[in-house]
Amino acid sequence: MAGTFTVTLDLTETPVLLAGGAAEQAEALLAAGARLRVVDPAPAPALAALAEAGRLTLHRRAVLPADLAGVRLCVVALEGAAGEAVAAMARAAGVLVNAVAAPPRAHHGRASLVGAGPGDPALLTVKAVRALETADVVLYDKLIDPRLLDLAPARARRIDVGKRCGRHAMSQAAINRLLVAEVRRGGHVVRLKGGDPFIFGRGGEELEALREAGARVEVVPGITAALATAARLGMPLTHRGLSRSLHLITAHGRDAEGLPQHDWRALAVAGGTLAVYMGARTLPRVAEALLAAGMSPATPAIAVENATLPGERRIRRTLADIAGAVAEAAVEGPTLTLIGEVVALADERGEAARRAA
Repeated sequence: MAGTFTVTLDLTETPVLLAGGAAEQAEALLAAGARLRVVDPAPAPALAALAEAGRLTLHRRAVLPADLAGVRLCVVALEGAAGEAVAAMARAAGVLVNAVAAPPRAHHGRASLVGAGPGDPALLTVKAVRALETADVVLYDKLIDPRLLDLAPARARRIDVGKRCGRHAMSQAAINRLLVAEVRRGGHVVRLKGGDPFIFGRGGEELEALREAGARVEVVPGITAALATAARLGMPLTHRGLSRSLHLITAHGRDAEGLPQHDWRALAVAGGTLAVYMGARTLPRVAEALLAAGMSPATPAIAVENATLPGERRIRRTLADIAGAVAEAAVEGPTLTLIGEVVALADERGEAARRAA
């Protein structure tokens, strides 16, 4: 049996090829000073993000002999025959080879990131219902209507991860770890999220964590608040002659007072419909930014709290006074604000009829 020994290399400004692998392996090589090239047919999102940031070169394909030109070290993080073939190719080219363990793969379980829609259980999609009906574990948020959990089998475990209005029972990093851990236990894990997982729901981070772990994962879209609210109001979000674009923005910054760095002037002059998510507390600053950027104070605006739910409330004003009206109403539930000329098309008769009912 052949012996082994440890070799220490100075990788400062050294061309290194990483075949497959995870972001953690790439980060370690970058920290050692390597000029890193990664070749992976299906790179994890975190690895792709490093390439987008300009920290490494990424090729989304199988390793070719030309990839080894000028390379001093080839780190192979591929399993089975694929890894053996790359290692043999590197040795034939006179390149040092380091075979490392491939990222752990969660082969047994699977995950579904499911959009629960705006609140009304009747707006759940058929595909979302089917996902819940086959769930072994459901991780859900505070905004989920409790009746949706009854769609899961009685044997299914239900885990409240409790994210709402800045009061988190569990951090996003902890939720990501829990998702991966549950998938590795086997079975079907459903992550049930309000609205749509990919619209201000941090579903992208959860998808990235699951893919990084090698989990099988699907995304089931949900009806997002802007679409549901407009439907309830009987108003179009786009309309010929009034609005040819729709802009979904969040007004939730990293702290209680901050706003994201939007291009407010571009939003003000676009002439489309603006849907402001998570903006009840920062609405005064949103309105101030839009007014300062040139949007007319008379632009119609409406804020809707708990859209599609029995406790739905609507506050209809103009851009100049919508923030004050929302503050006076002391909204507590999730509130979406629509701003634009199409708001004037909201059906007052339909609204009155619903209130009377």
